[in-house]
Amino acid sequence: MTDRPWKLGIDLGGTKILAAVIGPDNAILSRAKKKTKVELGAEAVLERIAQTAEEALQLASGSAEAIACAGIGAPGPLDPETGVVLEAPNLQWKEVALTAWLSERLGIPSYLSNDVNAGTWGEYVLGAGQGSRSCIGVFVGTGIGGGLVINGQLYDGASHIAGEIGHMCLDPNGPVCGCGRRGCLEAFASRTAMTRDLLNESKKRDREIPEVIEKGQLIRSKEFRKKLSAGDPSYVRVFEGATECLGRGLASVTNLLNPDCIILGGGVVEALGSAYVDRVREVLAAHAFPTAVGALRLVPAALGDDAGVLGAALLAQMQHERRPRREPASVS
Repeated sequence: MTDRPWKLGIDLGGTKILAAVIGPDNAILSRAKKKTKVELGAEAVLERIAQTAEEALQLASGSAEAIACAGIGAPGPLDPETGVVLEAPNLQWKEVALTAWLSERLGIPSYLSNDVNAGTWGEYVLGAGQGSRSCIGVFVGTGIGGGLVINGQLYDGASHIAGEIGHMCLDPNGPVCGCGRRGCLEAFASRTAMTRDLLNESKKRDREIPEVIEKGQLIRSKEFRKKLSAGDPSYVRVFEGATECLGRGLASVTNLLNPDCIILGGGVVEALGSAYVDRVREVLAAHAFPTAVGALRLVPAALGDDAGVLGAALLAQMQHERRPRREPASVS
């Protein structure tokens, strides 16, 4: 038994920071949460990350001396080898040496991973993907992110950006995506796209903007579920359009990679539940090769917000145990 039996997992997002202390049996011992507050700037956000981690440690009645390593999942592009977030638009970050700063601030060896990869790995090892050999995680929220586990190994590609399922092109003449290109899956099936389509529905039918959409805001997933359950025709059409596009996109991924498990997670999936998963499964089955479909489980994520912190911690543990590694970039 090591004298540092715990690990720390951190999930950094554009709106919130989550941290958890995780025991040797991968049970979560404590959790802490803070708003990210991107508007305060990178230095302030870094300090908030450290404060969230310290709060989780206090709640676990522990200290940095009990932690073998810390893992943080962050949006990218990023370089996990040097621990640098290269560019994260939703954080307004460029070239931030995250793990060097965190290691120095907390006194704990720290490791960086893509946030969606971390969530996918958490689900693969401890959640809905257990028992699978090759698994794809797809997380639907404001955007659409993906992670790939192939033959039991996390695959992040030559430039550490593999898994960008949301930016597969479905239609080169389709709507403009947040990335600036046209026709990406994200531009058809994300919560952002569903909000746009609802507003278009209201204009076509000369109705007022749906009352659940505040001006300039995205539809809240729980409100969407209420309207969908009530059979509102506009919401039904948008739901069917979004799930049709996601199902077709995942059919192409299924034909390409032949996974035995696809995990659907994220706020939209959690809010809309089995109706959403069942509809995507139905569309996928209609457009993928039957042999590939026969070997596939398409399931909802099981871990919720815990997937990211667990996955980040597990990936950090793997990196930590196979040191020596390339030194992280210095803080500048």
